[in-house]
This record gives sequence, C-alpha cells and structure tokens, in this order.
Amino acid sequence: MANKDFSKVKTSPVYSTIAEATADPAPQPIPKRKRDTPPTAEEIQLAREQSRTRGRKGVKMLRINMAFTPEIHEYIRTMAQVRGQTVTQFTEAVFRKSMEDNAEIYEQAKAFQKIL
Repeated sequence: MANKDFSKVKTSPVYSTIAEATADPAPQPIPKRKRDTPPTAEEIQLAREQSRTRGRKGVKMLRINMAFTPEIHEYIRTMAQVRGQTVTQFTEAVFRKSMEDNAEIYEQAKAFQKIL
C-alpha cells in the first residue's frame, strides 16, 4: 500500500466555505439618526437585540439587579473571562441555553398566564 502525500492539497477553500456556511448572519444595521429625532419601536427592539444601546437617546436595555454568593460570582466572572465575553454576555448565554432546554415548559407557562 502506497503512502499518499496530501501536503500539497489546498484545503483553505474548503475551510473558508465551511466557515461562511456556519457563521452567524451579519446583524441588521441600526439606522443613524439625529439625537433630537426619537427612535421608532422597531429601532429600539433592534438595538436591544444586538445589545447596541450605548449612546442612543431614548433606547435603554432592560435591567435587573441580582445578588450572587461569592462562589457563584467568581464562577460567572471567571467563565466570562475564559470565553472572552462580558459578564452580561455570559449570563445571557446561560439563560438562552436554559430557554432552549425549557422551551416547552415556558410556552405552557405563558399560555397559563394568559388564562389568568
């Protein structure tokens, strides 16, 4: 059986195609406007989804004040740093995973809330 030399095979087009196919779609740009013009509801929602509300008058992220034990706080800060994320980005990722895992229960709870 002969050994084949694959060192001269160009694999970069394959890797770039895979990277393009699996990449997240580019976020929709938020239109620029003058500060005295109020943003539309659609622009506010878009800015919040992209976490790009900084410096936009009248557009604020929804906030929540939370308290953690020192052990959990250290974990959140460490894991966010390891993943190259902010604490907010890390905690949002944790909540999004929980949302995916509990999607059916969440829908049932929302339906129950509507009944009340």
